[in-house]
Amino acid sequence: MLVELRALQDILRLAPQDYLRWSDSLAIPASHACLRHLLRIKQIDLLIDVGANRGQFARLARQVGYTGEIASVEPLSRYHPDLRAAAAADGRWRIFPMAAGSENTARDLNVAANDVFSSLYPISEAGRARFGAQMAVGSVERVQVRTLDSLWPEISGGTPRRVLLKTDTQGHDLEVLGGATQVLGSTHALMTEASIQNIYAGTPRFFEVATWLESRGFALSGVFPMSHRAEDLALIEVDAFFTRPLSAAASPVPTV
Repeated sequence: MLVELRALQDILRLAPQDYLRWSDSLAIPASHACLRHLLRIKQIDLLIDVGANRGQFARLARQVGYTGEIASVEPLSRYHPDLRAAAAADGRWRIFPMAAGSENTARDLNVAANDVFSSLYPISEAGRARFGAQMAVGSVERVQVRTLDSLWPEISGGTPRRVLLKTDTQGHDLEVLGGATQVLGSTHALMTEASIQNIYAGTPRFFEVATWLESRGFALSGVFPMSHRAEDLALIEVDAFFTRPLSAAASPVPTV
């Protein structure tokens, strides 16, 4: 972590007046520290990485010391060869080439110019104003959608697990959680990217996601700002970590 802080210092000292870069960067080491501590304290043995993209979160988990199993769920086909190669080299990492959601179906995925913004939902005006051409849709890909519960026997291997569930699905996170009743029953920590201002139309905001999770026994562990509006530094997105207190860990998770 100290190495990461030194690297961030080197980046920011070269741009002392770039207030947007400072605001969007300073919380990153704290977010990584929260991940490290939750993985250790909760004795996680299975990381479910929904919205894996190129595998950045899985690699981060390895960097902060996690040695358990990883299951990455990612629908965009251009990522699959590299993900499979990384998983094969890792040995404890499996790839599920699909989207997760609240039902088993098929959906159109809007593939953005900057593909980290690829989403099942259309861009909002706030998203267009902040990220511009990066969010422009260059193509549409038909993708398979599965509930995490339908994948759970394969992901878990049919044995009791201690899960950290990460979901970063560009506005689709409540749908992912809605299809994960069984998975949430084994989930001891959770991380989701959540919007304070919607950059996709018709998607839930952070407060809605947090209320949903708290009603199911999770407690907020940390909120780390990830992006801000350029003109006034209003917060746009956060990485939010949740933990399941010991008193709630044995309780069944209610259905949606």
